[in-house]
Amino acid sequence: MSSPFEELEYVAEHLPEEGETVVIRRECGELVCQSMNRSSLREGIEDAELYGLLVQANERLHAAGSLPLWLSLTSLMWVGISLHFFGVLDWSQWYVLPGLALPLLFGVFHWVRQRQHKLFRQSIRPVLSQELRRRGISPLALIGGVRQHGELRTILDELVEWRAESELPLT
Repeated sequence: MSSPFEELEYVAEHLPEEGETVVIRRECGELVCQSMNRSSLREGIEDAELYGLLVQANERLHAAGSLPLWLSLTSLMWVGISLHFFGVLDWSQWYVLPGLALPLLFGVFHWVRQRQHKLFRQSIRPVLSQELRRRGISPLALIGGVRQHGELRTILDELVEWRAESELPLT
C-alpha cells in the first residue's frame, strides 16, 4: 500500500487534458485511474447493460401498441367501404369518416395504454426490480436517468406510474 503522497502523485500524473474525464477508484487498496471519453458515456445511464435492457423494454412496449392501431385503421377503412357500398355514405359525406375516427382513436389510445401497462406489470417490472436490486440503484435514480433519453419516453411513462404505486422503498 502506498502513502497518501504517492497516491496523489499517481493521480497528478493521470490528470486529464481539458474536456476529458478521469474515473479514479480503489481496487485491492490501490488507486486505479481510467480516462473516459465523454462520447462513450451515456448521460443519465452509464451502465451499457442496463441501458440495453431499458431500450429492449421500451421497444417491447412500442410493439404492444401496433396491434390495436392496425386493427382500428383496418376496421375504419372497411366500415367506410361498407357504408359507401351499401349506399349509406356518398362521396359528398366524406366528413363522417373523420368524425368516426376521433372516438375510435380515443378508444385505441386507452387500449394501447392498457396493453402496455399489462406488459410492463407482468414481464418488464419483475426484471427491472431484480436488476435494480442487483445493481443497488434507486428507482428514482433510474427515472432520472431514463428522463435524460427522449427515445425512452414510453418506458418513462410506465416507470413514473410504477413509482407512484410505490412498490419499492426509497433508498
